[in-house]
Amino acid sequence: MKLLKNFIFIAFMGAMMGSCDWYSDPLELVYPGTDLSGNKEDNKEAELIKDVEQVLTTSADEVWKITKEDVAVYVYFNVGEGKYQMKSTVNPKLLSYEYKTSVNEEEKVEISFAGSDLLSVLGDETFIISSAKVSSITCKGKESNSEYMWKRAPRKEMDAIMTEEEKVNALLGSVEEGGGWKISLSGNTCYFIFDTAQKTVITKSERTPQNVSSTYSLTLNNEGQVELALAQSHFEELAQENVLVIISTDENTITCKGKSNGVSYTMAKASKAELDNIKSPEVRLIEKMFELGWGSGVIRSASSGEFVAYYYVTKDNHTVHFLNYANQSVNRIDAVGTVTEEGVLSFQSPVSVGSESLQAIKVSNENVELTGLSAANKLVANTSYGKDKTSLYKMADWIKLPGGSQPQFKNARCTLSTNLQDEYNKIPGFDNIPIFEWNGDWSSIVIYVDNYYFMLYQGGNMTPVEGTDVIRFNKDAGLMAGYGSDINTVKSYCPNIYGFLFDEDHIIVRSNETPEAGLYVFSISSDSFIYWPQPVFQ
Repeated sequence: MKLLKNFIFIAFMGAMMGSCDWYSDPLELVYPGTDLSGNKEDNKEAELIKDVEQVLTTSADEVWKITKEDVAVYVYFNVGEGKYQMKSTVNPKLLSYEYKTSVNEEEKVEISFAGSDLLSVLGDETFIISSAKVSSITCKGKESNSEYMWKRAPRKEMDAIMTEEEKVNALLGSVEEGGGWKISLSGNTCYFIFDTAQKTVITKSERTPQNVSSTYSLTLNNEGQVELALAQSHFEELAQENVLVIISTDENTITCKGKSNGVSYTMAKASKAELDNIKSPEVRLIEKMFELGWGSGVIRSASSGEFVAYYYVTKDNHTVHFLNYANQSVNRIDAVGTVTEEGVLSFQSPVSVGSESLQAIKVSNENVELTGLSAANKLVANTSYGKDKTSLYKMADWIKLPGGSQPQFKNARCTLSTNLQDEYNKIPGFDNIPIFEWNGDWSSIVIYVDNYYFMLYQGGNMTPVEGTDVIRFNKDAGLMAGYGSDINTVKSYCPNIYGFLFDEDHIIVRSNETPEAGLYVFSISSDSFIYWPQPVFQ
């Protein structure tokens, strides 16, 4: 009986071990001998290679380490693309190439690294694999007949082996997030922001804080020194030099000299705060406008409150964009601003808005004013009333109100730009009024084609221009269920109207300051517009 029990126990354990796959035990033999995919006799060579490649695959933070005497080689495999990356203690430069696998006459997998420097480093570039485990690979060099055991190693071991150029590049990228480097020149400081992955650099200075983008490269000269070449950078304008020869480095400084002018320089790390403080006067003033909530605004008649013009500001090119509307036509003017005195963004040329001639925006600690705006007009925030006729909202908030909080705009003919008029006229309707509505109850724009199509517009990034209330409708919001179900019907029937609504960004403004005001929707990229004249508060 005791013998029978022992036999049952041994049989049970054997069955359990036989059911384990190679993922469950890092020491499990994968090649040869483990059948991972059924009957290998159907395509034996392919299955043997597949088993080996399953072992070769590593995570992003692992590599294979090959050693011979005092030489170490590190290999990372991209099995999906059939490629590898390689470094060695003999050659720290990162190599990348394709590897090749095959099965020899003895039914053993061979892996070849033709194109690498392994033949000179190890004496072998082709390896015959005798066994492959998840933790190690045993093989023989085909050229030298030497025995090897590959083992897994952390990727950081491979990355720690660097060329002199790579060391300098790593140092350039070692600044705090948003930081960079600086070189102090006579009466000026030049700042450098390196993107070490893209090999690009932004340069700017205290006197010229606008960004100058270019590329850089690192090469080793005949004396074994790293040279930093700056292509068309701002530094070249300031120092009449575009190549810096690296003399020495430490954690925070790079000592160098100009290759052509021989001048010595010290490049030191610059913090994010330092770089932020060298923003152009225009950018700083525009940011102040954003903080005060005046990145955009509306000019209205002082007496009637009627809409006259709208402006919004873009920071990257310090431009004030004006739009005014008269006689069913749109006029757009882009005015580049410069800071000529503290707190004043002056236009390079006057901007004509109706009878007004605007020269600048003055920014105080609490407000802004338009120089040249007469008493006949006033600068106000872009606001709109809710459906209750008493709640007043900033336009960027009004557009995001939940269903039922905005009034509807319908039951009257719209006014549209010429390019939209023909499509509007063919929309079915009643009493010569096409069914084309702003539906505040459902946060949608309704159009009738073969049915009612409620085109939802809320969601996503509805204010695409920083600091303004320029609006972007969300084309991915789709249709309200229960009516028209295929948005392609609208795209086909009214392609210009659909494109205006969902492929362009918009200025939305009420025609006057009363709850009964109509609703203008203007494009910021074209002269297209739609005007719904009649709000409905039912």
